[in-house]
Amino acid sequence: MKTIQANEDEERLSRLLHEWKVEVALSPRFQEGVWRRLDRAETNTQAILWRTFAHWMESTFNRPALAGSYLAVLLLVGLTTGYLQAHAKSEQAEARWRTAYVQSVDPYQVPRNRP
Repeated sequence: MKTIQANEDEERLSRLLHEWKVEVALSPRFQEGVWRRLDRAETNTQAILWRTFAHWMESTFNRPALAGSYLAVLLLVGLTTGYLQAHAKSEQAEARWRTAYVQSVDPYQVPRNRP
């Protein structure tokens, strides 16, 4: 029973909307104003996202224990990464120094230019 009445209401509304005519003229620069409002809305959306992220960070790290553990983990990851990169660089430098020393002592180890 309700579906029949809902369908009739939708049909009446549809007919009414099809009959409706807008007789008001648009103001000059209407389209320009619409684009300006859209730009403002996008900027507001970005600001809202930033505020939401800042609020989340503030509420998450408001607890000192969590903030301290997070800081400790980041510090440990940074130190480990730095150590591994420095170790690799020092191995490369050491290999170059050994090669240069061997070439300076043994003349047969010097690379020759081939035509």
